[in-house]
Amino acid sequence: MNIAVCDDESYWREAVAVLLNEYKNKRHIELYITYFSDGLSLTKSSKIFDVIFMDYQMAELNGVETARKLRSANNKCTIIFISAFPNTAPDAFEVNAFRFLVKPINKTKLFQSLDDYQKQIDKERFLVFNTHNGTVKIKESDIIYCEAAQKHTFIHTVNDVYEILINIKQIEKKLSNENFFRCHKAYIVSFFHIRSHNSTDIILDNKEKVYISRNSLRAFKAALQNYVIKYNSERI
Repeated sequence: MNIAVCDDESYWREAVAVLLNEYKNKRHIELYITYFSDGLSLTKSSKIFDVIFMDYQMAELNGVETARKLRSANNKCTIIFISAFPNTAPDAFEVNAFRFLVKPINKTKLFQSLDDYQKQIDKERFLVFNTHNGTVKIKESDIIYCEAAQKHTFIHTVNDVYEILINIKQIEKKLSNENFFRCHKAYIVSFFHIRSHNSTDIILDNKEKVYISRNSLRAFKAALQNYVIKYNSERI
């Protein structure tokens, strides 16, 4: 596993390194760690990382700004933020952070974050659908949202849009309940790809917008909060 540790304080880089080496020895896996003292040098690196441990507050380019640059370059690495300020966690959600660990770093939570990352890789779900052009295999985590089109459904993914030859109700039954929400009769959204929302619209990380029905708003907020707590705030 290729890991980057980006923090402008050497003390915290070393503290993370100690925990990562302990994790490596206990789990008997190979870890290759690269260290960065600022976000800019990380964004300029040609190395491909599986996981990045990112300090939230850094001089010049903070953690979220660094993550935005990585995402704009289509870097899909797993980002785990580290901060002394728990109230900054919602900002991390905007750039699809996997976890948010609070300084001083809790060993159990760091280990759990890496365990969960490996479980996610091992359990990646694929769905098979029929289209006008034949059968397609779509990774569930790549689905941004689904859009009803009479008897068919358009599935918008990070790479393409597919017209699926079944209706949105049938699509809904195939998706993981904890990761997706039917926010409108015409739309199903992936919590993972939500950037922000208000009382009428959801803004997704591909910059598209879908609607929330008035009747679904309260349930949507509750489901989104549960998702954030489970996948983005259990490290707080």
